[in-house]
Amino acid sequence: MEQQEKTEQALSAKEIKKKEKRKRKKAPVIIAVIIIVLIIIRLVSCAFFGNVGVQVSTTNAFRGDIEESVSTSGKVVSEEKVVLFAPVSGRLNEVNVAAGDAVKAGDVLMTYDMEQMEERLQEATLQQTKSNASYNSTMTENSKSQAKLNEANTNLAVLDQQLTDYKAYLKELQDKLAKSQRETQRQLSEESYELSRKSADLSKELQDSATSADRAKEINKELQDISASQARNSYVQSIAGSSDYVVNMQNEIASVQEHIEECENYKAKMQAQKDAGEGSILNGYQSKGYAADRDLAQLTYKEAEEQYYSAKKGIVADFDGIVTECTGVSGASVAEGAQLITLESSQNVKVSFDASKSDVAKLAIGQKVDITISGNKYEGEISKINRMATLNASNTPMVGVEVHMTNPDDKIILGLDAKLTVHTNSAQDTLLIPVEAINADKNGDFLYVIENGMVVKRAITCGISSDEYTEVLDGITEEDQIILNSLTGISLEEGMAVTAVPMEQ
Repeated sequence: MEQQEKTEQALSAKEIKKKEKRKRKKAPVIIAVIIIVLIIIRLVSCAFFGNVGVQVSTTNAFRGDIEESVSTSGKVVSEEKVVLFAPVSGRLNEVNVAAGDAVKAGDVLMTYDMEQMEERLQEATLQQTKSNASYNSTMTENSKSQAKLNEANTNLAVLDQQLTDYKAYLKELQDKLAKSQRETQRQLSEESYELSRKSADLSKELQDSATSADRAKEINKELQDISASQARNSYVQSIAGSSDYVVNMQNEIASVQEHIEECENYKAKMQAQKDAGEGSILNGYQSKGYAADRDLAQLTYKEAEEQYYSAKKGIVADFDGIVTECTGVSGASVAEGAQLITLESSQNVKVSFDASKSDVAKLAIGQKVDITISGNKYEGEISKINRMATLNASNTPMVGVEVHMTNPDDKIILGLDAKLTVHTNSAQDTLLIPVEAINADKNGDFLYVIENGMVVKRAITCGISSDEYTEVLDGITEEDQIILNSLTGISLEEGMAVTAVPMEQ
């Protein structure tokens, strides 16, 4: 029984294979028959429509909404790029990032060897202290010298006036004394002269023989009186220089002379003090030089202090971004201003692409853009359109365009390609026709329409277009029968008889 079932199954399998072979043999025959039928239908159609017109598919314009867009691709780049330079000269301690790393604002990317920076600051501090001490000491001594010079100048002016006054007073005293002595001498001389003359007269009279004894006696008495007067005059003359008036005058003169001598001596002292002061006082240029040394030391200290705290802060990221270049090496000495890191923002991101002449005519600043990067959807808007075209590899002029991304996230990778759909324009309740209905020649866009069963060429003015439809601004109405294409493949010509086969919209 079991053997019989196996035999039946084997026979069934053979029959199935035979049937499949027969089907495979029939398939080419069926295909050939279909082709022959299609040819016959085509020949009959050609014969038939040669009399009644070429069969064409048609449609009508309709009113609706349309949005025009430009699809393209671009590259993701950062809108904010900063190159971080070494703020001070020194030795790097740690380098915490490498090219391609993502960082956050405030992250310390590199640090300095602070021991070296502390030595610089200490040296600048000591230099500033020394300079300040030197300046203060010099200015103090200069102030003392200036004070002594001022004192000398003031005293010399006073002494000159005092000497002038004393000398004038001395001359006045000397003149008075001399005048007094001359007056006394004159009076004594006149009196002595008068006594001598009188004595001579009396002596002459005494010698005269006619003189009586009594007169002689009187003359002798007068001569004795004259002699006594002369003796008195001689005494007075001898003591004239020792009178109280003269003595007082002489004492006053001596006192004045003493004052003059004191003034002269003090004046000489003040003159020496003035000369010494003038020799030690700083001139304007010297004062400026000392002040400049002090200020320079102060500036050097401030610079060292700023460098110290700047180095202590390290190289810090200003914003969230991607490190695209890093040249710093741990332990290496760097000069101030050396380029260390290039940081590009991951928050301010754009997509750059090149637009053709036809596309750029549709673009405008502010247009919304749909962006796709590695399957992730983002939004953006056109932020820049270059005003100068450049030639691409095919020598075709292209215009650079930038799209600002409004919602970037941590999935953004700089340098990747992005797909873009720019929403360039839109219109509502406008007249639309299928894109495939439009033809063009040297005179512009046109349609083929059916009028009285004949093909008519109709010029139109097009507006915006989508992938399926184009806006018609002028040249067509909703009632016109618009030819889409010939169903038989025959080329359409104006005046050709046709039969419309309306297509569903």
